[in-house]
Amino acid sequence: MNKKNLTCVAGLSAAAMLALSGMAMAETTESALVKGGALNLRETASLDAKVLGQYPTGTLVEIIKAGSEWHRVSVNGKTGYMLAKYLNSADSAISATVRTNTGTGLNLREQPNMNGTIIMAIKNGQSVSVLQKSSPWSRVKVGNREGYVATKYLNFGSSSGSVSGTAAVVHNPKSTQVLNLRREPNLDAQVLAYYHNGTKVTILGNVDSKWVKVQVQDGKIGYMMKQYLKVSGGAGEVKPFTAKLWNVNGGSYVNFRKGASLNAEVLARVPVGTEVKVLEHGTDWCKVEVDGKTGYISTWFMKW
Repeated sequence: MNKKNLTCVAGLSAAAMLALSGMAMAETTESALVKGGALNLRETASLDAKVLGQYPTGTLVEIIKAGSEWHRVSVNGKTGYMLAKYLNSADSAISATVRTNTGTGLNLREQPNMNGTIIMAIKNGQSVSVLQKSSPWSRVKVGNREGYVATKYLNFGSSSGSVSGTAAVVHNPKSTQVLNLRREPNLDAQVLAYYHNGTKVTILGNVDSKWVKVQVQDGKIGYMMKQYLKVSGGAGEVKPFTAKLWNVNGGSYVNFRKGASLNAEVLARVPVGTEVKVLEHGTDWCKVEVDGKTGYISTWFMKW
């Protein structure tokens, strides 16, 4: 994360300290992106503190003072505290390449829909920085311009199989070996099943440099070590599966929306713990079925 500037903070408590000591208090301001769904901005560094606002994945914030558990941040003119584990360095945006067979290239739009104002056309093969990957639209940066493009026309070009929805096969060093499917992305987690070479999987998401979330051809969901998977090319099929709702912010309900956007109409508020059928899996949003109705719930609010 690059240090952008130094700023003197003169909040109420800081002002009191300055009056006593006469010394200036300088703090480093750095940029970060929200990665934890609807993340709360709180008045103080406590889960019991008053919520000043909620901000979706991809929101840019300025870190005024970094801490091990909480960061003091500024966002949209408000100052407060956010949990550090749900903030990513803004400089850690992933790269992707435009892949389209149209002569005009891929449209960069101001809004994430086909009616959005076109900012520019991105040439086939040109690289972009992906600030927020989702389905069906991703927020990207091209040069000094930011906007939205259709995710299906982006190639993340990873041989390690980190692209959501990518087809892969189990590829152990020896044909006699099996690959573990685990409940959590660590070697101490419960083993759900074992798979031989050639078993087909669909990568649902990239956890870190070692682990990916997958759905196996038999429908089971879990985690596998990335190094033992080989991308087979093309999109993988995601079969409907069951997930249980939870709320990372500690709330009792999760919003069930008409579209894959925080601006979309809320169809219902579904209690935490409810099981829903996942029809399509995305990095930030999943298409789900709840009580016979189809809509969208943030991926961050589901466990399986």
